[in-house]
Amino acid sequence: MSPRPWSALLWVLLFSTAATGRETRQGTVLVAGTPEGEPPVLYVAARLSTLVDFEGLLEPRATLTPELSGRIGVFQVGARSLVVVPVRDLARGERVLLPVTGRTEAGEPRTVTLTLVTREDEVDLQALVSFLPHEARRPEAPEEDAVGTVAEMLLASHERGTGPGLALVMPDESETRMHSGPVRGWIESILRMDRGRLFVTVAIETTGLATPPWRLTRVRLEAGCWAGRTGEEVPLPIFSTSSVPGSKEQRHTFSTRLPEGAGCLSLMLEEDGPRTLQLQDWRLPP
Repeated sequence: MSPRPWSALLWVLLFSTAATGRETRQGTVLVAGTPEGEPPVLYVAARLSTLVDFEGLLEPRATLTPELSGRIGVFQVGARSLVVVPVRDLARGERVLLPVTGRTEAGEPRTVTLTLVTREDEVDLQALVSFLPHEARRPEAPEEDAVGTVAEMLLASHERGTGPGLALVMPDESETRMHSGPVRGWIESILRMDRGRLFVTVAIETTGLATPPWRLTRVRLEAGCWAGRTGEEVPLPIFSTSSVPGSKEQRHTFSTRLPEGAGCLSLMLEEDGPRTLQLQDWRLPP
C-alpha cells in the first residue's frame, strides 16, 4: 500500500479523537457476498472518521451525488483506502448508499456500494471490506495464498462423512454456543500453527421453515486475557472463507495472527439487522 498523505492522516487523527460517548470499533471486517451483492454496512457518526481498507479493490474513489456532497466527506488516503466522515449524524433509520469505484489487480473496473448507517451506541473507526465467495477474493501474497489453502482444507474437513485433521482442537459445543433467536452458532475447530497463525472454524445453523438463512455481513475477532500483563482486547485482522454461505447450514473459517500473550478470543458475527451471534472471552486451548 502506498503511503497515506499527511494531510489525510491528520484529518483522521483529529476527527477520531473527538469521540462522543459511542463505543468505537476497529479492525471490523465487512463481508460482501460478491462485489455486486448485498452492500456491506458501515456504522458512521458525525465528526468521527471511518478508515475503510479494501481487499481486491485498488484506487478506490467515492462517487458523491450533489445531495451527499454537503453531508459526507470522503478522502482517498492510500492505494486501497478511503476515509469517510459525515458532517452530521444520519437520521434514525436512514441508509445512505455510497458507490465506490476502482479496479482489480488484473486492471478490470470494479464498483462496490457501501451502506452508511448511524447508530446511537456504536461507530466504526476502522473497517476492512473483503469479498466472498472465493472467486471474488483472491489472495495476493504467497503467505495469504497458503493461508487460503489451509482454510479451504479446514472447511472440507468438516463436511459430513469426513473426519477432522489430527492437528485440530475440537471444543465442546456447549463451551462455545451462541444463540440469536432461531439462529445458533458454535466454534467447530481451532487450529494453531507456528508464528501465531490461528484458524477458527464456526458453524451456523438456522432452524424453522419460515426463518431466513443467516447472512453474515460483519465479523469482529478480538484477543484478550493477556498472560503476565493487563491489557484491553485487541482487534485482529481477519482472512475469511465460507462454505455454502447462503444456506441454513453454513460454515465460516477465520484466520488471523494471535498476539503473543493472548489467552482468549472474543467473536462477534453480525447481520445487517437484529440477529447477532457473540462469544465473549473464550479461553483458548493450550
